[in-house]
Amino acid sequence: MIRSFREGDFVTARQDQHNFAISTHKDMGGRGRARQLHNPRTWANRPEVIARRGMMVGLREAGHSVSEVARQMGISRATAQLWLHRFEREGHVKTRPRSGRPRVLSAEQDGRIMEEIRACPKSSATELTRQLDLQCHPSTTRRHIREGGLDCYVPAVKETLTEVNREGRLRFAQENIHHGIDFSRKVIFTDEKTFTSVASSERVCWRPRNTRYKREHICEKTRSGRVSVSVHGWMWYGGVGSYAASSTREVIEWWDKGSKTFVI
Repeated sequence: MIRSFREGDFVTARQDQHNFAISTHKDMGGRGRARQLHNPRTWANRPEVIARRGMMVGLREAGHSVSEVARQMGISRATAQLWLHRFEREGHVKTRPRSGRPRVLSAEQDGRIMEEIRACPKSSATELTRQLDLQCHPSTTRRHIREGGLDCYVPAVKETLTEVNREGRLRFAQENIHHGIDFSRKVIFTDEKTFTSVASSERVCWRPRNTRYKREHICEKTRSGRVSVSVHGWMWYGGVGSYAASSTREVIEWWDKGSKTFVI
């Protein structure tokens, strides 16, 4: 009977290596040095791969020779012997952690990258690499920023609000927060959107998730005066009103049950 294997079956004393492990090896100069081991960034530990290696162990325990196991699995004898010996010695058939390629950037450089990107979240990886004089490709800088917990998004674009605007909006909300639904039925909200030929220069923003509208992550812009078209719209308790496009501010006329109301 061939035993079925799952990834959770291979729990051994060496399982603490799945995060990091320090091993000492002899380099060409004969001196020992510590190397940090990481999980392999491959598909070598996929569940289907682990199950296939487990089938080799099952066939071996069923009495088949190593050559017969290799022939039935369609692999070389050396490969079959590798995983069978791994299971005999270590009790699992998972790919070991590897040292991998040495990191290009030091911990100090990582700290400088994160400090700079938090101070200027709208900087691109290319600009940051050039500014800090990092001897690496911008994609490496980009990867280190993501490892630091920040992701790259398109910044939210909003009109510039002065402190007077902010205080006025907050004051309006606080003054009317206690009004009931009857009051809301009598209120018409209007707004205007001006489309200009000036685009935002910031195309990226490095930030944590769910922080899109924090002030430092918003790309504020001012109107240049080169207006293409202005669109006026309104809404109320009963739904959304019509839109009106114009090159100058217009008065939108709204009729409700025979009474004329002007909204400016």
